Amino acid sequence: MARRARVIKDGGTYHVINRINEGKELLRDAHFKHLFLTVLRQAKTQKKFRFHMKNITIMDNHVHIMLRMRQGQSLSKLMQWVFSVFAMRYNRMNGRQGHLWMGRFKSVLIETTESALRVFEYICNNPVKAGMVTSAKKYEFGYFRLMASPIYMALFDDD
Repeated sequence: MARRARVIKDGGTYHVINRINEGKELLRDAHFKHLFLTVLRQAKTQKKFRFHMKNITIMDNHVHIMLRMRQGQSLSKLMQWVFSVFAMRYNRMNGRQGHLWMGRFKSVLIETTESALRVFEYICNNPVKAGMVTSAKKYEFGYFRLMASPIYMALFDDD
């Protein structure tokens, strides 16, 4: 059965989700969450890709990202670069081989303000729902703490 084509809109806003293979909690260690953020920051600051990060939460076995691509930029190329560079670095650091991510990342085009607010809230509250924290503002690898971080706030800059 052929996979469904992505819904692509030039300059669109997306909710991107990707899961670690077999549901393993390979991102449990904060070091690996920082590594993922570093790869994302490199994608943005080295001008490889032009996008505006709206929200992100890195869980122990998956990531949620909300971003708006700039005109003429490819969501698929950005995510392919981020997920593959992260996987290569992770595998090298851990002496492992093979697939890190379960498969193709999932992306949902966000077309209305109402949908954007719903997705934003969902991403923020993912660690609360999982019982990891009592408030989204307390989660170290979620929007509120990352926006306040001098290291990662550049991810959210509107270039």
